[in-house]
Amino acid sequence: MRPAGEAGAGPGGPILPSAERGSEPSEERGERSRMRAAVPKLKATLAYDGTAYRGFQLQPGEDTIQGRLESALSRMAKEPVRATAAGRTDSGVHAWAQVVHFRLPRPIPPRGILEGLNSMLPEDIRVRGVEEADDDFHARFDARSKTYRYYFDRSPVPSPLRVRFTLHYPFVLDREALDEGAAIFLGERDFAAFRASSCAARTTIRSCTVSKFQEEGEELVYEIETSGFLHHMVRNIVGTLLEVGRGKRPAASIESVFASGRRDEAGPTAPAKGLHLIKVTY
Repeated sequence: MRPAGEAGAGPGGPILPSAERGSEPSEERGERSRMRAAVPKLKATLAYDGTAYRGFQLQPGEDTIQGRLESALSRMAKEPVRATAAGRTDSGVHAWAQVVHFRLPRPIPPRGILEGLNSMLPEDIRVRGVEEADDDFHARFDARSKTYRYYFDRSPVPSPLRVRFTLHYPFVLDREALDEGAAIFLGERDFAAFRASSCAARTTIRSCTVSKFQEEGEELVYEIETSGFLHHMVRNIVGTLLEVGRGKRPAASIESVFASGRRDEAGPTAPAKGLHLIKVTY
């Protein structure tokens, strides 16, 4: 593989295909197909501030990360290009290492793609790296695990430099209770009680390998790594753990939440702005 990166840290949808493409002679269409088959699949790593966007996934009439990315790719390719992501972050959620795959109609060096995309994307979306991928690589289905972090600003006065990326939470928290509660999420568990009521995932069983709190200066960070995430799963876990930390429920009560499978037994959904996609492992 030939990687390129790292780079420094109007709504747009894909360009519509030309109405004349259907009149292309059959021999030219065949040549185009052969050229496309010879072009490598590409894997890119993105970072973004999700504050201004309606999440990653394309939505009609909405400004999304995918819409911006595909618009830039399509301008580069001069025809529509679709990108597939490792996961769909919600409105207001941020990412340091979102992974996508796509294919261009003709070869462009990874460095050229990286620099070209960053020249077209807004400053709150950056392509950190581009590399060639195996032809069967799939950003979503090949992911073995994802890691999220939720950041709390614990200072008495919130930092204006971090207000878009942290939840200001100056309240007293029982750190020992938080650690006890976080440990209960480890292992293979049925996370049905921690998904959004609208979640349509076929299975709610996930394997959790990391669930812990750590301090970074005046910030408290909750980190969780699992084999996959359900809609609102991390934010619902965080809301539940905050109740534990404030003494509103014992840590042991989390086991009864798991057993119930009921969303209304868990805590509230924490705000989106503190949540960051940190890593996708393949």
